Amino acid sequence: MEIDHVEEKTGWIMKRFPLRLNILAAVVLVLLLLPAAVHAMDAQVRIYVDGELIEAEDGAVLIDDHPYISEHVIQQHLGALTVWDSENRTLAIERDTYKARFVLYESYAVWDGEAVRLDAAPIVLSNRIYLPAEAVGKSLGIKVTWDIVNYGLQFYLPQGSGSGWEEDSEPADLPATEEEEIPAPSDSGRDVSKAGGSSSGAAVIHSIEMSGDQIIITADKELEANIFTLTDPYRIVIDLPESKIGSLLNGEPSQLSGQIAATHPHIQRIRYSVFNDEPVAVRIVIDLAQPVQYAAVKQGDARKVVLNIRSQSYQVVLDAGHGGKDPGAIAYSGRYEKDFTLPLTLKIYDLLLAEPFIQPVLTRSDDTFVELDQRAQLANDLEADLFISIHGNTYIPSVHGTETYYYDPSSKRFADIIHRHVVDASGFRDRDVRKQEYKVLRLAQMPAVLVEIGYLSNKDQEAVMYDEAFQDKIAQAIVDAIKEYLDLEQS
Repeated sequence: MEIDHVEEKTGWIMKRFPLRLNILAAVVLVLLLLPAAVHAMDAQVRIYVDGELIEAEDGAVLIDDHPYISEHVIQQHLGALTVWDSENRTLAIERDTYKARFVLYESYAVWDGEAVRLDAAPIVLSNRIYLPAEAVGKSLGIKVTWDIVNYGLQFYLPQGSGSGWEEDSEPADLPATEEEEIPAPSDSGRDVSKAGGSSSGAAVIHSIEMSGDQIIITADKELEANIFTLTDPYRIVIDLPESKIGSLLNGEPSQLSGQIAATHPHIQRIRYSVFNDEPVAVRIVIDLAQPVQYAAVKQGDARKVVLNIRSQSYQVVLDAGHGGKDPGAIAYSGRYEKDFTLPLTLKIYDLLLAEPFIQPVLTRSDDTFVELDQRAQLANDLEADLFISIHGNTYIPSVHGTETYYYDPSSKRFADIIHRHVVDASGFRDRDVRKQEYKVLRLAQMPAVLVEIGYLSNKDQEAVMYDEAFQDKIAQAIVDAIKEYLDLEQS
């Protein structure tokens, strides 16, 4: 078709018939002239109007993390009048008292007589005009929310004559895209809104950054994070109720939804969106290249949420010395060493179970006897990362203090870290880290240490070594030492 001929026909139709009856015909004719823009479409987007799924072919797309809605949906499902101006390449939209004009491929629009900057420009895709959904909602007085997990675009039409949506209305939950239920962001029941002063109590998020193995989210007020995972594909979702995105994010103008650069080998990208605005809530989705383990790191600053991402987990074998027919050392009071080592080892085990990157394994969990070579063999068969044998020492009653042993030079650093933590926690005399050819240490094929916590033959040390509170303290010290050696963030 010749361009002049099409424009002539378009002008004739607009003059011959009333405006409202010929908009669609004019748009169809002129769209034949527009080149199809090439963009990377990220996902199929579902459209909901007042909670109802809209069947609209090519009605919405996600391009570079920006949800777009087609001119057809704006007209047919949002009740707006649309007029295409081929000469100026603008699309005017009108609903009730709201009017706006968008310019194709330009990052600005005009509504209420004022130029407004857009985070995404209107485009043409497959001979359809698409506008950024956030801008459409704002320009028409329509509430818009974007579900970054389910790729659901929700519109809530104003009730009445352009006075805005009902204050008591709540967004409907989208059906999950997979079998598992996807929780909605929690809130405290406060009535807040992204627009106006009612959201002033919300935390304003200023940065979402990736640093090494950590994702760091920073706001101006205390943040509460609800974190969960999804599969197929693998994702970590961070919901931040009572929060909103600041006008600047990472030093750049923010938007309804966007993407944060990530160079981590196990992370494809980090996406964020204003999940809800009544009450305010932000959702962050970490798209993973493979399953990983994660842990929220406790912060002294409540304005930060820090998430550790690791694909590796560590197996740590815990060996409670002696047991069964082998009582071990005889304490000053006549008690057995095996009755000290097992409770302490079980406490260490329980603490390690709570560590997301560590899998503890016991050589014995009750009063049974296990041969020394079997203890080391268990660790070797598992290809464990660390081996720790827990003991209580004995000698003449006047001798006291903590000693830590290793055999292979590769175990020396681990022994030093364990020893330092145990000495600090116990308050016992430092009797040094020593090299010794103990069988469990010699046979173990990974960094291995044997810790003599204290001397059971010493009256004063025995009095505290069987004490549960003391053992809790020593157990935590050993866990902290393991985490330091493995370079895991300390809580």
